[in-house]
Amino acid sequence: MKKVIKAFSLVMAFFLLHMVVSPAPAAGAEGSQATVEQLTQLSGEEVLDNLLANGLRLPEGLEADKFTRNAAKEIVTGIESGAITADRIPYSYTKMVELAHNILEVTGTPAVAARGISALAGYTLQDSTLIGAWSNDYRYYNCYGYAIGQQVFKDPGYHSGKSFSVSMGVAEIADLAVSDLNALGYWGYKTTSKPSSLAYYERVVAVRKGSNDYHFMKSDTSANDWTHKPAGNQPMRWNYASPGYKIWTNENSFQNVNYAGTVSYNSTIYYIVYWAKNGAGPQPTKKIQPVL
Repeated sequence: MKKVIKAFSLVMAFFLLHMVVSPAPAAGAEGSQATVEQLTQLSGEEVLDNLLANGLRLPEGLEADKFTRNAAKEIVTGIESGAITADRIPYSYTKMVELAHNILEVTGTPAVAARGISALAGYTLQDSTLIGAWSNDYRYYNCYGYAIGQQVFKDPGYHSGKSFSVSMGVAEIADLAVSDLNALGYWGYKTTSKPSSLAYYERVVAVRKGSNDYHFMKSDTSANDWTHKPAGNQPMRWNYASPGYKIWTNENSFQNVNYAGTVSYNSTIYYIVYWAKNGAGPQPTKKIQPVL
């Protein structure tokens, strides 16, 4: 009997020793679910690998490449700070929005760090001024829909049935906007020169892109009063007469809380001037050539 007890004691001692000295899985290890805070300490590649190992679904058209690694890192940083939530995702590019939703499904809805709450509560918009009051309807259309008067959350090319990728050059994005406007019943052309003014029948939008998103603004016939709507957030008036006054960001306001920008749009600006077919303006008989 003593031999049995002694043998059992040795087995238990070995088991306890193994439990103490065995290392815990690393935060970035495959199959080990890291917290959002832990993910922010990892590289973009490690972030994406961890999320994929824990069930992340990539949107159709996105690959596990440099763009997606950087995007995943940016998104988890935004989730940890409170700048990104299930209700408020500050991108207009629909693939980025879908990726953020999918990452939130994997990570859950973590509590926002105290420093994040403090920073969000104290932010004052720098380059734009809010227009009107908050409406829940703002959540359902992005900057592009706002700029061309279509309340849908879609990318350029949607209305003309053409594919879109944020990897396109800004000139190509402007071409897609012209194609969409044509499908919606407008003549139009792109130019890199800001119009000094517009005819009463003309309208103008401006587009710029960053590394993982794009942004549109629109103006009245003065071409000096510009408004925009960052993603699913509240419309705002640009504080300057020219879109080219400075680099754009996606600073925004959602449900009466202001948020600092996390994305910069620093490409060349393209302006798209357009007017109604069969309206007061000229009615071309052939495709309008772009003004460079």
